[in-house]
Amino acid sequence: MLVTGANRRIGFHLAKRLQQDGYTVLAHYRTPTDEIQVLNDLGIETIQADFSDSDAILSFVSGLKERCQSFRALIHNASSFDKTADDLSVAAQQYQQFFTTHMMAPYLINKGLQPLLHGENGNPADIIHITDINVENPTPDFDIYGTTKAGLHNMMLVLAKKFAPTIKVNAVAPGPVLFTDKHSIDVQKQMLSETPLAKEGGAEPVYLAVRSLLDNPFITGASIPVDGGRRLSKR
Repeated sequence: MLVTGANRRIGFHLAKRLQQDGYTVLAHYRTPTDEIQVLNDLGIETIQADFSDSDAILSFVSGLKERCQSFRALIHNASSFDKTADDLSVAAQQYQQFFTTHMMAPYLINKGLQPLLHGENGNPADIIHITDINVENPTPDFDIYGTTKAGLHNMMLVLAKKFAPTIKVNAVAPGPVLFTDKHSIDVQKQMLSETPLAKEGGAEPVYLAVRSLLDNPFITGASIPVDGGRRLSKR
């Protein structure tokens, strides 16, 4: 089972929990972190790759084919997140980075590894895209981030049609599950005020949504919001 972006936060948690539940996990990362060392110490195999352009992504896919004979699931968690820059030249660089990370890499990995995806007990294999509630209710200051995540959502829909019946393709759309250093106390308070369940969710609810998709053989082309209801009221 491949988890991309496993060097921190949600991806790190997914890799650990999947291993705890008995899956053999291959954890991708771009930048080495303390969390990657933790995964290594747990016996989880890790693989480094920078999804900076198509050549780098294709090289990553080729390496995976040489490394693994089959995959039960692909979980695309690798992500870039930042407010859109006012300077157009900087925004252009952001768009390239977000596009390659959120859209090109998952597409090329999905297509390249499609022949190696095999389910269990006659059930389909799985591809799961970790998207964002910005797909449904975008935030203007993060329009580049949101539109490329929306592209990842749309890719989920089309590949659910294209890869059926042997592969299910679904999405999990987190909301305020883990605040970052960029979230000031005031911003955190505002986000929680817009969240009906009124708390920071944590990474475990994301894992539970992923696991529910892995366990259910009759769901494809669906997106599960894990946001405490924030998509219903956020401005």
